[in-house]
Amino acid sequence: MSQHRILADPRAQGVLGALAIALSAPLVALSGVSSTTATFFRCLFALPILVLLARTRERGHRPTPAARRRHVLAGVLLGIDMVLWSEAIFSVGAGVATALVNVQVVLVPLAGLLWFGERPSRLFWLSIPVMLAGTALAGGLADGGTAGSDPWYGTVMAVLAGVAYAGYLILLRRAGTEGGGHTTMLATATAASASVGGLSGLAAGTLDVTPSASSLLWLLALAVTAQVFGWLLIGKALSALPASGGSAVLMLQPAAAILFGALLLGQWPTALQLAGCALVVATVGALSFLGGRSSRHDEHRPVPGLDELRRDRPREPVTGLL
Repeated sequence: MSQHRILADPRAQGVLGALAIALSAPLVALSGVSSTTATFFRCLFALPILVLLARTRERGHRPTPAARRRHVLAGVLLGIDMVLWSEAIFSVGAGVATALVNVQVVLVPLAGLLWFGERPSRLFWLSIPVMLAGTALAGGLADGGTAGSDPWYGTVMAVLAGVAYAGYLILLRRAGTEGGGHTTMLATATAASASVGGLSGLAAGTLDVTPSASSLLWLLALAVTAQVFGWLLIGKALSALPASGGSAVLMLQPAAAILFGALLLGQWPTALQLAGCALVVATVGALSFLGGRSSRHDEHRPVPGLDELRRDRPREPVTGLL
């Protein structure tokens, strides 16, 4: 298989996108700014790049007013996810917060089942506890990751962040079938996320509108890698993969974040954290391999568009996982 065909595979796009957004936490740490400041500037820097890409790649494909409202809602949900997850980390610890925010691995496939008629395989449902356990280990849950000032508050914040994240992923997945395309959707959503980060920072008194030059450079790198490159790839992958497949691939992100933290910050993981990373990677790889074998003669079915959803006719379930 040629390199071009590999990069065109939605599974490869999902993996590359997950690796790109996994850089978020280390780059935010290197910037040395608050979570609201990072959210505001990463979106502010990414916005002109996305607008330029949308104008050149999707010229003449304007989203409908209803689609644009969904794009704004997606951005608000992503901004809420960023802010609430940061709250959860301080209140309940990184391990539990990372595990709970990945409730999306259950919610997104359920949405695919209810709205798009996609039935995840039994293997996928059996793998969910394994992936969540691996994520918890990778986040340091077994090494004291539950340390925090307010565990109950942090747990609620992490679950709400996971719900917001799942909503964003569902709307991002739908964007590929609506007028305007992924880039236009991501530009609109990024503007909305910047507003959420800025307003949250002003309300909490944590927004720094004059970060240092070095901080701005790290935030620019964050904007290009995660907010632009990462989410564009994930958007393409989610619209081509079943809901369960896209959610499973995104479970690579927390494991990859641990490894990037070691390389960029010198925060070397413990043996149990490495075991958690290996467990997540092995589970996602097994799902991809076994799902691909069971459906290698079938093409991935894209997310239905609005016209198809309105037709009163049976739909074939997605038979493959990835």
